[in-house]
Amino acid sequence: MNVVAVIQARMGSSRLPGKVMLPLDGRHVLEHVVRRTAAATSIDEVVVATSENGADDIIARYAERAGATVFRGSETDVLDRMYHAAKGAEADVVVRITADCPLIPRR
Repeated sequence: MNVVAVIQARMGSSRLPGKVMLPLDGRHVLEHVVRRTAAATSIDEVVVATSENGADDIIARYAERAGATVFRGSETDVLDRMYHAAKGAEADVVVRITADCPLIPRR
């Protein structure tokens, strides 16, 4: 069974644009989320799902450097982006993670 964590991340936000790349304890918020997600023993693959918008290039570059798979899709249709990210990873089980929640447990 292929368990895939799909981390939703984009720079656009109505309340706090760029929040996933803000520093937190010496690292970007996204880095905390990717590291904690990858540390979970039940996760087989980590996919960062971002948009095709050029503003999200920084997210794609960082995610690749961090060892995550990157999927780029619709900026406005989050469900479509999640669906295609999971399908591309051939996921049997999808764990949905938001990139603006760095305090997730490693279990």
